[in-house]
Amino acid sequence: MEYHESPRRHGTCIKFLSDFRALFIKTFFLTIRKPGQTIAEILLAYTFMGLLLGMRYILDRRYYSAYQIPRFNPYSSLSYNVVGNITYYYPGNICAATIATSAVNDLNAQVSTFPTNIQAISDPTLSTLSNATLQSLTAFIQFTNLDSCTNASTMPDEVQYTLRMQENGPNYYHAQDVMISPNAYMWQRAPEDFCQSTSSFSNYLNRFLGVQYSINMNIIKYVTNTTQNLASSIYMNHFGCPAYYLDQLQSIYGFFIPIFFSIVFVVTFIMNVGYVVQERENKTKEYLRIYGLRTWINNLVWVTRSMIIYFILSSVVTVLSLVVLPSSNSKPGRVSKALFNYTHWTVIWTILFVYSIQVSAFSVLFGQFFKRPLLAKLLGFVVWVITFIDFYPGVPVGARYFLCILPNAGLMFCLQVVLQYERRGGGITTFNQLYSNVFPYPLYIGICLLLMLIYSVIYLFLAIYVERVNPGEFGVAQSWNYLFKRSYWKPSATSVVKPSNSNVHVGDGNTNWIEMNSMKNKKDPSLIISHLTKKFGKFEAVSDLSLKFYAGEVCSLLGHNGAGKTTTTFILVGMLEATSGQVTIEGLDSREHIQDVRKILGFCPQYDILYEELSVKEHLELVGKVFV
Repeated sequence: MEYHESPRRHGTCIKFLSDFRALFIKTFFLTIRKPGQTIAEILLAYTFMGLLLGMRYILDRRYYSAYQIPRFNPYSSLSYNVVGNITYYYPGNICAATIATSAVNDLNAQVSTFPTNIQAISDPTLSTLSNATLQSLTAFIQFTNLDSCTNASTMPDEVQYTLRMQENGPNYYHAQDVMISPNAYMWQRAPEDFCQSTSSFSNYLNRFLGVQYSINMNIIKYVTNTTQNLASSIYMNHFGCPAYYLDQLQSIYGFFIPIFFSIVFVVTFIMNVGYVVQERENKTKEYLRIYGLRTWINNLVWVTRSMIIYFILSSVVTVLSLVVLPSSNSKPGRVSKALFNYTHWTVIWTILFVYSIQVSAFSVLFGQFFKRPLLAKLLGFVVWVITFIDFYPGVPVGARYFLCILPNAGLMFCLQVVLQYERRGGGITTFNQLYSNVFPYPLYIGICLLLMLIYSVIYLFLAIYVERVNPGEFGVAQSWNYLFKRSYWKPSATSVVKPSNSNVHVGDGNTNWIEMNSMKNKKDPSLIISHLTKKFGKFEAVSDLSLKFYAGEVCSLLGHNGAGKTTTTFILVGMLEATSGQVTIEGLDSREHIQDVRKILGFCPQYDILYEELSVKEHLELVGKVFV
């Protein structure tokens, strides 16, 4: 027996366009004939964008001019409120003693309240001092390379020492605050903002620098053997801080921007997931597959449907992101602001458009794992919420690139880099800057966008794979490794599959054997059912059915309600998977070659497997376009 596939009446490209057009028209009708859902889908997105603009209006953007501390003499800035009453030094040799004593005396000459008590200590770790003694400490000077010094001539060319002071009271020097965490200046605040913050520098300016300066001057005097007073001729100055804008929305509340952007897209995502699962639930997708529907084209149509909506949303969101709003505060320094004050609109739109592609592909893949639309929508929203929470501040850049497999993570990383530039006062204005970063941290928007597109293609291929392995309640599941089988890539349409004698026994009392008595000895059967069984839980709808049909005959299945006629028919066309047994049609095993089998079958179910929103004419046009 041979089965020859009829030649295609259209070229591959024309066939694709015809199928795509028919399915897209179907999707268009499904969308516009649910006006409530469609309007809510768009209005909710704009509502969330309006909330973000409301935050933009309320949160201030303030201008800070360039900051420069005037030059100062460290002695003149010494605080008169000196903590402690004794200065310790190490080691206790003549060199360290001379320098430390001279430095303390000079400090007392400048500030009369500075204690002149000074004492050598044998333990540089201070571990032998009691807590009470430590509380009385004004300063501890540890010369780390003067242990062998005996006089000025034996002083090293470079004198090294450590200066420690009390860390108590409101004016001590918070060293831990000076060492800013990279997560803080990369993802939260601009470095210029930290530069102008002097809250932790009081002791450094008013006490520490004066003591350090006195030690330095006395080292010079000791080595050069001079008595010249250098205190009045040397001044210090800090590096200045540049002007910058402190934007509350882009710094303190910067995490809200990617969150609201993702929420703008979530409604369409949930709707798209619902549509995909609904086709699986009501059998319409499998019904169309009987007439030649190719799954990947249907998936592409759903991606296109959401992309049309996302194209509009991306454009509107981009425009609203650049709208300049007046300041809500009349205080000095408050200026007008937008969501993005410097970044070019093409960069924002490109990020949102690529994000739209990934979200659309992800919705198609996500829908393949569910049988009920409501459950899919609820879990889809949960996954959405979890993935836009920023769990990644300390994650290495390689892990961030991998996490771009999650659409919300990819959007978050791209916007975080955009906000880095915004906080620095210069946005991304050209596409060349997509492969740059403000900091030496190789997280680039261009690579993130490229990976998001690659992951989108992977999503679509996975959607096809998952659907074939897990078709849901209706459809024949293929084995998990079907892609690695030779029969999948090179199906043999001319082979004949015959049931062995050991599997088919005529007249066996335990077998439901039906034999057509006409032409079985004259030709091979066109359809062979061998020991077909279908169970729904514990209920056995079809029990060990064996049957042959021959070409040129008209056959029918008769029986009472519940006899298994519909179940058998659904198994023949691949809408249900048999529990056991084999169906061979024109030499093709329906399990392995269901797509080829469907090309030679016609099917009309006994109950409605149609779209409620489409008319009879539209159904005929849809099936006709797909079947041709």
